Amino acid sequence: MQDEVRQKLENRFVRVAEQLNRQMHSGQLDEWEGMDMTIPQIRTLVLLERVDSARMTDIAIYIGRALSATTTVVDRLVERGLVDRVSDPNDRRLVMCELTDTGRQVLERFWLIGRDRLQMVADLLDDEQLGKAVEGLELVSWAGGEILRALAAIQFSE
Repeated sequence: MQDEVRQKLENRFVRVAEQLNRQMHSGQLDEWEGMDMTIPQIRTLVLLERVDSARMTDIAIYIGRALSATTTVVDRLVERGLVDRVSDPNDRRLVMCELTDTGRQVLERFWLIGRDRLQMVADLLDDEQLGKAVEGLELVSWAGGEILRALAAIQFSE
């Protein structure tokens, strides 16, 4: 019986999370498109924000592309001034990629898409409801972070 209750809660959780995702991102596609960025480019920026610098092979693994395709993605980001290539201080033969200040600004803009909509949602909730929502979202954020850390450990250990 307990497994059935748990399964129903998990199903509700997934449905509500999907609904929230749709609500938060509908109407935001124009803003995202206005950034003139591909998914692999954004994923590369996100990785570099998370790890500070990465080798091209690590980026290729993270974005799920061949090394040659990843080089093209990074070339475009370098051309736009979002990423720099630097020599690894421990091995000058290795090239590391890292965000530029402009890259950090673009990524910040990416994360802010939808912030106004979130503020409207918060404004509709009373203090008690907002407190419960924050506690729930903090738990979900923690769990999501645990999954990302585990996936990153697996990806970069290969």
